[in-house]
Parts: sequence; C-alpha cells; structure tokens
Amino acid sequence: MAAAVLAPVAPEDFYEAVLDVRGFPAWAPGVRRVGVLSGDGGVGMLSEWEVSFLGFGKTVRSVLEEAENPSRLRWTYGGPVEGWGGCSIERVGECTLASFRTALAPTDPLLASLAQSAAARGAARTHLKRSLSRLGRLVAGDDARVLVGPVVEHLQPGAQHHAGGNVGAGFKPTLLRRVG
Repeated sequence: MAAAVLAPVAPEDFYEAVLDVRGFPAWAPGVRRVGVLSGDGGVGMLSEWEVSFLGFGKTVRSVLEEAENPSRLRWTYGGPVEGWGGCSIERVGECTLASFRTALAPTDPLLASLAQSAAARGAARTHLKRSLSRLGRLVAGDDARVLVGPVVEHLQPGAQHHAGGNVGAGFKPTLLRRVG
C-alpha cells in the first residue's frame, strides 16, 4: 500500500514529524500510544505501539532500520502485526513530497483473513490517506494547502536514491485531491 502527501514545508519538517514516533497519535487515527523502549530517534530505535487493527487493540513493536535526514526513513513491525514501512522525502519546487509505502500482515489467522478482504484493504487505503492529510496539516498548519494522492510507479523518474531506488518516483500530481 502506498500514498503520498505534498505540503508547503521543508523536507526536515516531514522528517522530524515521522521520526517523532510519540507524536503519531496526533495524526494517525488508530494509534493510541507510542513509547520508545530504546535508541530514541536513531537507527535501531525500538518502540512499542498500542494500535487498533481492524477494530482489535494490539501492541506492536517497531524497529527503525534506516534514518537518512531529511530524505528517508524505514522501519519494521513485529508482534501480532508484522511488516515494514518507509517514507521517502524530497523537495518539489516550493513544497515537499513525502511518499509512504507500507506492508502489514496480522499473524493471527482470523485477523489475517479479515485483512485480505476488499473492504479491509479499501479501509486501510482510506485510513492511510486520512492520516497523511492530518500529517500534512500538522507540519504545514491547519490552513495550508495540503495534497494527498497515490504513489504511481514508473510515471515520473523521481530522484535516484544512493541505495538504488527512486525516491518519490511516480507521484502523479494530477491525481491529487485537495484536502483541508
């Protein structure tokens, strides 16, 4: 699953907001609480998240795997929900584009079955876009113009990341919708 947010802020603003895991409950509905267990703010940071997943309360642990200020963050999840997530950040004109990609899979067979339904996948996409809209307004101010849309692979070249992948590749502004 992927989505992106474009806002009139510096790349560092998005980077700091995403790195501040304790601040996620302010912009990510369903995240009830985040505590940092070790490595506050750096690679290897271990955090514990109380989340609502498909209506069920779960505690998930996350490890920050990469942190390249201000362009890239990547993390993994473990526990009753496993997977990974990442955020690529790049300046686009006067704004900054933050592209998020994530893959989550419940380890519980019942939740895994529910998560595979079209309704659950649609709800997850809507949830991600709503979260990114809130993140954009948080970093840019409530009255700022924030755009949220899909990350569409291979439509635009993006910037080549030193690790080989494209950063922000394929963000198609024509598919954006104004939020807020």
